[in-house]
Amino acid sequence: MKEVLSTIKAIESQSLIQIPVARITALWAFSEATLGGILHALSIPLRGAFINAASVLFISLIGLFSKRSKEVLKSTLIVILVKAIVSPHSPLTAYLAVSIQGFIGFILFYNKKFFKVSALILGILTLLFSGIQKILVLTVLFGNTLWKSINIFTQSVVRDFSVLGIENGINYSLILILVYISIHLVIGVIAGLYAGKLPEKIEYFSKSLPKININHDDDNLPKKEKKRKQKVWLLRPTGILIILFSLSSLFISFVSPELNDTRFEILIMIIRAISLTILWYAVLAPVVRKIFQKFLEKNKSKHSTEINEMIEVFPQFRKIVAYCWKESQSDKGIRRIKLFLSRSFYYLLLSY
Repeated sequence: MKEVLSTIKAIESQSLIQIPVARITALWAFSEATLGGILHALSIPLRGAFINAASVLFISLIGLFSKRSKEVLKSTLIVILVKAIVSPHSPLTAYLAVSIQGFIGFILFYNKKFFKVSALILGILTLLFSGIQKILVLTVLFGNTLWKSINIFTQSVVRDFSVLGIENGINYSLILILVYISIHLVIGVIAGLYAGKLPEKIEYFSKSLPKININHDDDNLPKKEKKRKQKVWLLRPTGILIILFSLSSLFISFVSPELNDTRFEILIMIIRAISLTILWYAVLAPVVRKIFQKFLEKNKSKHSTEINEMIEVFPQFRKIVAYCWKESQSDKGIRRIKLFLSRSFYYLLLSY
């Protein structure tokens, strides 16, 4: 507590390095709009979890350096507006996630005396929501039959290894869900703890980071695919995998007499998923997106100056990221990615 209070007093007395909230907001927007593409080019899994972890860091910093917690809400709105301009094909759920993260940050950083605890809770809630969100969407789309079909498929595979003593009555879908959510939870705890240490780390790196020359292009970055319109979930890897699981389970139910009743549940599940997908993309999504577009247009004019200023610094941000990628080439694999992400974060934060 004493350490946190001294940090807050240092910020207020300006003895600690001051980072403009606008700068942090621009970095958050840059992260939401482009970090996914960079991580994709680096072939890093769980990209959504890492983007959410970055949001935890930026929201924590906004909560720390802002005079009022309302600035977290303002920054959240601006990030949504910039994301809509730079990545217009982002799914609506992405905007919902940013909104929820910002609202949680607004509540948690109302009192800065508990900064480290608030940052930890923000990390846990943000990543927990990220993990649960996909599970909920799949359950709404397919129903509980999805998890039953995963069990059928997995148990049929495990049955072949029964001689090894592997039990066949395990609820594999529940284990899969728990592992998936646990991974997000661990990332959330790590992000929250790291965010709580940011004041000390910023103070250290502000003195130790060497100045850089960023007067070059970003050709050093791994090439990524050109942005395309978001595919319907059926054509994405997750959708294809689920359909293959479902068809495999359906086939197994036809060749296994004890699963006669299950085959109809799986057929209904597939029909339900396709019907809900058509309903969403053909009817509901256009209506929701139209309402959302009206909201965006209404707020763009109010914050047009801030939005334009942020988008204008994105090329500079990309140059810094390219520089950090080039400088990390002495390391390989995970060590290089760790060094690259760490260097990029602090250079982006402090090079202004």
